[in-house]
Parts: sequence; C-alpha cells; structure tokens
Amino acid sequence: MSWNLQKKSAAMGEFEINKNLAAFRKKLRENSNPQRAEKEKAYLKSPFKFFGIPVPFMEKMAKNFKRANKGIDKNSVFELTERLWNSEYHQEKTLAIKLLQQFSEILDFGSMPRLDRMLSESTGWDHVDGIATHLVDTVLRKDQRAYGYLKKWSESENFWMRRAALISQILLFREGKGDKQLFFSFAERMIEEKEFFIRKAIGWALREMSKADPDVVFDYLIKVRSRASGLTLREGGKLLSESKRKTLLKASS
Repeated sequence: MSWNLQKKSAAMGEFEINKNLAAFRKKLRENSNPQRAEKEKAYLKSPFKFFGIPVPFMEKMAKNFKRANKGIDKNSVFELTERLWNSEYHQEKTLAIKLLQQFSEILDFGSMPRLDRMLSESTGWDHVDGIATHLVDTVLRKDQRAYGYLKKWSESENFWMRRAALISQILLFREGKGDKQLFFSFAERMIEEKEFFIRKAIGWALREMSKADPDVVFDYLIKVRSRASGLTLREGGKLLSESKRKTLLKASS
C-alpha cells in the first residue's frame, strides 16, 4: 500500500492537517466493507460507526504515514490524532491509537492527561487495551511518575479504567520488569469482582508475568485460589508448568 503524502516540514498548519485527515478518510472509505462493518460493530458493542477495516490495514496506514512524515513535530501529531480520536467512526479512533504508537518517541509524562482522557472516553476493550498496553507502557518506561495514574485508575468507578490499571504493565511483566507489588495491590482489591473484563485482565497480566516469573505467579494464584474466578485461574496459570497447573487445579477444586 502506497502513501502519497510526502510532507516533510516540521510543523503542519491547518491546511496540512485537514489534507492528511482527508487522505486518511479517503483511504478508509475506499477500503470499507459494509458487511464486515456490521459484524464488527455488533462484536465490539460500539456506539460508533464502522468502515469494516481490518486492524492490520490501519497499522500499515500508520506505518506508511510515519515513513513519509519522519520530520513531523509533536504538536502536529497530537493535533492529527486528536481529530481522529474525536471522530464518530470507531476505526478512526483506532487509527489515532496506531499513529501514537508509531510516534512513541513523542509520548512522555506530559502525555498522560491526554491518555487518561482517551481511556475515560473509550467504550470497549480494543481501545482500552491498545492505549494501556502500548501507549501507557511507553510512558511507564520513560517516567515512573506515570505509575501514579495507574493507582488512580485502579480506584475508578469505571471498570475500563480499572482494567487499564491492571494491564498497562503487561509488556513490562513479560520482560521481568514493572512494579509487580503495585499490580498485586490492584488485583487484591479486584479479585472478587464479577466483571468479566476485570477477571480476564487479572488473568492476562498474570499469564504474561509468568513468562519471566512463574514462581511468583504460582504463589499468588495459590494464595487467592478460593476467591479468584475460574477464568482468572485458568488464564493466569495457562503458561505454568504442567505440575504447577495440576497443583493449582487440585487446590482450587
């Protein structure tokens, strides 16, 4: 897929921003699939409109745009992604996330209020997960002050924000990094929640943590086995050794 915009100057004015938005939207319309759009809207339970565009296609759009606009300044990227995020189309919002992921070098602690707002405005797991596991992760790696946002989200009445608190460190956990004790403090408060997306998030985070720290995960699951949901136990223990899984299942039965 080619991208014919070759804007190289550091800053984009209003005309250039609108020109790029128009180019994105033209490409989305040209590749739309009404049948797929209907199914995606139903699956994601989104209140927004859909083009019916696969996620890999939008990822490629974002990569091609980055390749053609390496000199774009921070404010222009934020303005462009803000316009996309405020769209009535679900997949323009997704494209905003993919663009910020491509331009991860511009994300820092000062970006956290923006990411906080995007999370609070998200209506489904795909946007929450994309923002938390990639964009928030980027900031956590650069500035530990961002952990303060996770603490705030963990106490939110919005379960999507609580999910974000649980999963924002997933890629760090996979590498044996991150603040595990902070995660466990969140999980301890949420372990008995009935919300599927919270139960799944705890298990998902533990599963990724087990790639680097299987004993830590096993010990935690044994500790909470009488209070954790079957979903959390199965998901969290999925990558543990067969002997550990058997011990866990026996202990929880």
